[in-house]
Amino acid sequence: MEAISIRLREEQGIRREGEAFQLGIPLKQGDLSPDAEVILVDTASCEEIICQSSPTASWPDGSVRWLKLQFLGDLEPGAEQTLELRSRETPTSPASLLTYTRDHKGLAIDTGATRFSLTANSPTWVHTENSISTSHRLTLTSKEGRRCQTVTDADWEIVEHGSVSLTCQQTGWFLDGDIRLARFHCRLTFYHNSKTIEVQTCLHNPKRALHPGGLWDLGDPGSVHFKSMDIRAELSDIQQVRIIPEPGMPAVELDSKHGTLYQDSSGGEHWDSLNHVNAKGEVTTRFRGYRLRIGDHIQMSGNRANPVINVATPLTTVQATLPHFWQNFPSSIGVQDNGLIVGLFPGEAAEVYELQGGERKTQTAYFHYGDAPGALAWTLSPAVPVLDAQQYEESQAFQWFAANGARGPLEELIQLGLDGPGNFFAKREVIDEYGWRNFGDIFADHETLYQAEGESPYISHYNNQYDAIYGFARQFALTGDKRWHELMDDLAAHVRDIDIYHTDEDRSEYNHGLFWHTDHYLPAHTATHRTFSRYSNTSSTPGQTGGGPAEQHCYTTGLLYHYFLTGCEASRQAVLDLANWIVVQREGDHSFLGQLELATRRELPKLKATLRGQRPPDRYYALNRGTGNYLNTLLDAYWLTLDQEWLGQAESVIQSTIHPADDLDERNLSDTETSWSYLVFLASLVRYLTIKLAIGQCDDQLRYVHACLRLYLDWIHTNEKPFLDEPAKLEFPNDTWVAQDVRKAALLLQGAALFPNRTEEFKQSGKQWLDYVTCHLLKSREREMARIQVILLQNAGPHAYLEGQARSEYELLGIPADLTDSHFGKQPRLSPFRSALILFRRLAFGLRKFSFLKEKAWLTARLEGR
Repeated sequence: MEAISIRLREEQGIRREGEAFQLGIPLKQGDLSPDAEVILVDTASCEEIICQSSPTASWPDGSVRWLKLQFLGDLEPGAEQTLELRSRETPTSPASLLTYTRDHKGLAIDTGATRFSLTANSPTWVHTENSISTSHRLTLTSKEGRRCQTVTDADWEIVEHGSVSLTCQQTGWFLDGDIRLARFHCRLTFYHNSKTIEVQTCLHNPKRALHPGGLWDLGDPGSVHFKSMDIRAELSDIQQVRIIPEPGMPAVELDSKHGTLYQDSSGGEHWDSLNHVNAKGEVTTRFRGYRLRIGDHIQMSGNRANPVINVATPLTTVQATLPHFWQNFPSSIGVQDNGLIVGLFPGEAAEVYELQGGERKTQTAYFHYGDAPGALAWTLSPAVPVLDAQQYEESQAFQWFAANGARGPLEELIQLGLDGPGNFFAKREVIDEYGWRNFGDIFADHETLYQAEGESPYISHYNNQYDAIYGFARQFALTGDKRWHELMDDLAAHVRDIDIYHTDEDRSEYNHGLFWHTDHYLPAHTATHRTFSRYSNTSSTPGQTGGGPAEQHCYTTGLLYHYFLTGCEASRQAVLDLANWIVVQREGDHSFLGQLELATRRELPKLKATLRGQRPPDRYYALNRGTGNYLNTLLDAYWLTLDQEWLGQAESVIQSTIHPADDLDERNLSDTETSWSYLVFLASLVRYLTIKLAIGQCDDQLRYVHACLRLYLDWIHTNEKPFLDEPAKLEFPNDTWVAQDVRKAALLLQGAALFPNRTEEFKQSGKQWLDYVTCHLLKSREREMARIQVILLQNAGPHAYLEGQARSEYELLGIPADLTDSHFGKQPRLSPFRSALILFRRLAFGLRKFSFLKEKAWLTARLEGR
């Protein structure tokens, strides 16, 4: 393995000491075996830095494809540092001081700098130094203010232990009397020779929402309500309390042992936005920003706090931070009754909190045990390690990725997402896209397009449509701009917690699915991020006023890359959860009634058609974005795990959707409103083909897909016109349709690499489409709107990739010379016998899986909430 450079830059003007770094490193096939050892070296001093690494993805030959790297680092204000990751030929024992022991009382952890004990079967831990113990506890209070008891699933579990960090976790329930109120997940991370720990908490309501009529408003019976949730550190004889409310401010010393800094709202211009309503539609924020209160006295106030608290006793000092303090409001930090309290959901809020069915919230706090100034400053604005873009290209980390591609009009449009007046950060301010439920999501400002001038913008949430996370991840890899990383990280956290329906109790086709963006050209009202509200008696989709998660809105590639780039296990799990959900969504659950219902909707109409003498094509899935998303999600699950079942299912979907001899007149591709998203499916086909080439599987399935693409790309090249050329065909003829035309450019440019006999023809056609899109959008007032920006981000790459290659694209992709000679006969047609056989197989599958419990669960999930 050649040395890999990692760049660090301190940009906040703070001294960073012992900052914890974690990132993903992409590697070429064969470069690193899974049992090989790597070392990290400071290129300036040539000193070795203790690091910890583990593979997060593999190549088919078993070599490492992505490597998670962890290390601790120091940076002076404004400093830059270059590190090199190298392979070590001779393995050595790590020099970590991190150790742990376990007994009946729990876990004892020694970091080398200080010690902790974790109480068995309780979300409680104790720091001990100089015979002084500081006990910490995660606490939830019911809506009446009663402190909830806890019951754990098991004792503390060690989930990772290396030379840099040790992570353990505990899960369980908060109990309000005998009632299981909500689940908790508490995760502690300790660092080598460090007095700093990371505390990650997750509060989860696993109940289903009843969503009567497919409407998902606040106030649903499946919600849970609670008064507060906090982390409390018990101290004795507090002598001094200092709070730095915002970075760069002087510390405020409290003259009392009872004081709290409480953030009630975002502190922005629109702090009292309708984005912050309760089930009654009432705005819950009471004042702008934060207040530092001592008893009944307000000592100071401000807009946006990001505080550090320092609490000293005669023998110990504890510091604490809560990153994204103001963004995730309400938040608080302070002291009361000899306790340091980090308010994750503070009791000072105007009313109790509502956690919707299947909703959760993850937050992270840091504690430092010592009086070192600025010990936790890095936690409020972490530095982001950057790799050379060439590393991503050479390792094939992203498809159609060119590290040194020339910047053109498309890049100019994309850069508006960071630097334009309506950039992604500025969008947040328009509707105050902040608060614990909203932060990280994108304001869907395109939904305001048809509002009257001067009207307040609709509250509308984007929910990762067209995979903004992926677009952000790709741009970060390409440019190294940490703002793209910040957008990616914030949105991934939001999607994982809020936009995915975390329940097993609802319909199988909803459980663990991704909620749609809020309804087109309508306000969200009290439906939060769940699409359909009882306050809307119409919908942008004719005839639809309710529903739930569906395959037309399933985006996993961004979460996959978030996991690869950051090592975040929650993103990995989200990919697999969504993959399992969409399989059930498309294939039905393992109950007889579920299979019967699916047969009634899908197979029975086809059987009736054949009995009437019709002979429809023998295909199961529609040629649209729903199937495209399904295929893409299966490919993500495969690329994450290399489990052949995922790839096999992907190939089954392809065979049941498209054929090299399709009658394209029958496909009716020119009907824009109903057929435009065939382009999404074709993009997934291209991804399948490039993955197969990357793993060296040149088989009949690859040839089949190649032949299908040739047919459809020929049609696009010959027949496609700009969507806006025929506005009468469109319900909402706006410039989003121009952005959608970029998909044609991307496909044709990819076709130039995949079909050597059409290279120049497809390349020229693709460039013409790209020129049309960019020239139009550069003059459009809609060019900075969220949907347009994300579509461009999702489809960027092929143009720069082709321009940047010296060898023929055909040679670079490794396409066999005989691939274009494949023939697959005529499109199969359904007969009455074939239709009946397919229906019978489905029912037989359901019967084989029959159980009274499954059938009861299927019925119950549909009868509740009606």
